[in-house]
Amino acid sequence: MPGWWRGRSREHPPHDAGSAVRRALVAVLDRDLERAERLLGGVVQQDSGELEAYLALARLFRQRGEVGRAIHVHQNLLLRRDVGPAVRLQALLGLADDFRAGGFLRRAIAAYREVLAEQPDHPRALRALVELLADAGEPREAIPLARRLARVERRAAGPAEAVLWTQVAELERGAGRAEAARKALRRALRRDPACVRAWLALGEVESELGRMRKALAAFRRAVSLDRRAGAHAYPRLSALAAAAGRAGEHERWLRARVEEQPDDREARLALASALAARGAAEQAEAELRAALEREPDALAAHVALGRLLLAEGRAEAAAKAHEELLGVLERRAGALAPHADAAETDPFA
Repeated sequence: MPGWWRGRSREHPPHDAGSAVRRALVAVLDRDLERAERLLGGVVQQDSGELEAYLALARLFRQRGEVGRAIHVHQNLLLRRDVGPAVRLQALLGLADDFRAGGFLRRAIAAYREVLAEQPDHPRALRALVELLADAGEPREAIPLARRLARVERRAAGPAEAVLWTQVAELERGAGRAEAARKALRRALRRDPACVRAWLALGEVESELGRMRKALAAFRRAVSLDRRAGAHAYPRLSALAAAAGRAGEHERWLRARVEEQPDDREARLALASALAARGAAEQAEAELRAALEREPDALAAHVALGRLLLAEGRAEAAAKAHEELLGVLERRAGALAPHADAAETDPFA
């Protein structure tokens, strides 16, 4: 009896292997994974030539988190002489999936490469390899594979390539090579001019290179494409405009943005901040209250309003604002109670 098999019961499968496999499938659908294992294990004990049953068992083990057992099954299949090309490919792909599920990044990459050596246009292997190479910090290696995958799936390659070139740029920037990062980002934006992540990264790189006008343009482009970029872009825009002596121009741009997109909360908060910075507290308060009229539970707007009122010495109004803030926090705490790990995240971080 193979070392990877440890029967948990004496259930005898039907003599017909096909019937046993069908019953195992029903057991899986019923989430009775132990019964499914017993049925499939019985099949391979009765007839070790039932290769499909081995493949099903390995997948079952991986689904249950027993990656080591799945690996042993797939490796044993790959060592057998009676395994044809189709089953061999399935076993090799399954082994790659096992390594990936187990967190063996390099072994998974090597196994998916073996799959592609046998079937160069295998979509699942291509997709997995693109993702794993990016995770491994090798986005350049993933680019030609992403292009091949797009061709196989008959879709445009640009957006996926743009993300990978942006990752290349982030690695270059992390290594202190800002000019190389800029070139990579230009390539990303040629592949997909609407890649918000690339525009945000370009804003950072241009600012590091001292090209303030271009940095401002890049961040503005990002928020024009997707208002969710504002959480990252608006603070950077304000800082850059102040450093470049363009605070007035920035305020006018923000006002135009709010008029064009009145529901853009981040833009309105940025405008309120700019107004407060030049002492126009009354106008800043009006913008914050307008934001709260549109979105009463906007936490950042409540916090900004409370700080503004405190800075103005309006203690009674500030106390009321903070009372409203506590109400928002209580409602949020109640809403998140069943999902304690939920959190707001920046989609472009």
